[in-house]
Amino acid sequence: MFKKLFYNKKIMPWVFIFPFLFIFAIFKAVPIIYAAFLSLHEVNGLVGGDFVGLKNYIRIFSDSEFYTALINNTKYMVGTMVTLIPIPLVLAVLLDSKFCKGKNIYKAILFIPALVSLVIASAVFRILLHEGDTGILNSILGWFGIGPQKWLVNPLLTIPSIILIATWRWTGVNIIYFLTGLTGINQEMYEAASIDGANVFQRFYYITIPLLKPIIVFVATLNLIGGYKLFTEVYVLWDGGNSPGQSALTLAIKLYRAAFSYFKMGYASTIGFVMAIIILIFSLIQLKLTGFFEEE
Repeated sequence: MFKKLFYNKKIMPWVFIFPFLFIFAIFKAVPIIYAAFLSLHEVNGLVGGDFVGLKNYIRIFSDSEFYTALINNTKYMVGTMVTLIPIPLVLAVLLDSKFCKGKNIYKAILFIPALVSLVIASAVFRILLHEGDTGILNSILGWFGIGPQKWLVNPLLTIPSIILIATWRWTGVNIIYFLTGLTGINQEMYEAASIDGANVFQRFYYITIPLLKPIIVFVATLNLIGGYKLFTEVYVLWDGGNSPGQSALTLAIKLYRAAFSYFKMGYASTIGFVMAIIILIFSLIQLKLTGFFEEE
């Protein structure tokens, strides 16, 4: 009986995926459903509240802090797009070059930041970005005759400071993604292009970039999602995310405050759902603009 059940092609696949489905239901599906329930209620604290329908959703779009956080997240997302796609792509091409010696050593060095705890990295950068002359980054700028900058105090420099951390941390990961894509490109294409007189830049523009398009879209999508989920760096750089003039306020920080500072669980759940909708909409727009849905 058991042997026949073990070889049953209709039942056994479900047996193997049942642990995943069970864990997903307990830790993903149920919390999402409960959050949807809370978003339709006025919940103060951890106890049930009154049903208010779409009142929380209407309220969020009249909340000026929400728009401030959305703009800050968008600035951060665009900034990481600028640094975390071109820079890793160029470095990946250089590492993939036959002229590069010690590739594995460079890969390991560039990947190390991704292994560092984000909390620890943010705490270290808080020291590096100290606004005084003792700040390491300001000391380096001083070598070039540039005066000390108030990285964490000047509202105009708060988002660039966070982008700097993201660039340091994720460049190595994106390099690995691009290197994986480069291994799938037939080298004969480059050789044929060279014979036809194409220089290095032309081969990069007309061969490398088009053939790496799926990887570029993938990396861009990850950056977009991460851009709107920004939390840890802001929370650590400024105690509790209290950045100057709300210049680094993010949607995740606003959600955290609503839930754990003011105990507005219903409103916090609403912010979470709106965040998910925003990420979904922008991801679909990005995929559409990059031709992801077009048939080959």
